[in-house]
Amino acid sequence: MQVTDRIRHHARELWLGRDVAVCYGAAVVGIGVALAIAPPEVAHRIVNHSSTNLVNLRERPLSVLFASPFVIYPISGSWLVAPMVVAFGVLQRWLGRAGLIAVVVLGHVGATLVVATMQVTSLTRGLIDFDVAVGPDVGISYGLATVAGVLVARVPRTWRRRYLLASLAVVVGQGLVLRNFTGLGHVVAWVIGLAVALLVARGARAVDQPVRQAGSLAAVER
Repeated sequence: MQVTDRIRHHARELWLGRDVAVCYGAAVVGIGVALAIAPPEVAHRIVNHSSTNLVNLRERPLSVLFASPFVIYPISGSWLVAPMVVAFGVLQRWLGRAGLIAVVVLGHVGATLVVATMQVTSLTRGLIDFDVAVGPDVGISYGLATVAGVLVARVPRTWRRRYLLASLAVVVGQGLVLRNFTGLGHVVAWVIGLAVALLVARGARAVDQPVRQAGSLAAVER
């Protein structure tokens, strides 16, 4: 096999079953590069306009919920794209395009709304400054944390406990380091992913049980 054929083969293998993850990652990187080379005032205006802060969620909730997971700023945060493409690709190959999109949307929207509720409560009680209500909050991390939680059900049983503990340590650790609502949102998104993993595991067992019973009956009849 020639070098070009090998490259084409590996590219095809990367693309198959991961097209949503790859396209999403490419879009995020492209937007991140565009913001990095744009004038700072323009970049800040776009980021603030796309942020899921309390002011934007009140004025245009649907548009910011859609736009915010495509924006990474500053560009140094783009290192998350690589693990995101890997994790999203694994989930897409398992649950399909619709399943991946549903999980990411559920995690991103769910975590955002939970965090917004906590921010409103804290503002009402005077626990935080109003600056939090207009601060930038964008990125792919909520979706990534959700997918990481769902993949608990995909990891082989012999490695599941280790993966669960490792992902728990990462999620809790970043929360302790960040000490802000974004860190709390990652924890919420991961818990949402665990809930989805539980539902998927139960659904898989419900499907497998009749199949196993049918196989056992067939073996007895023989």
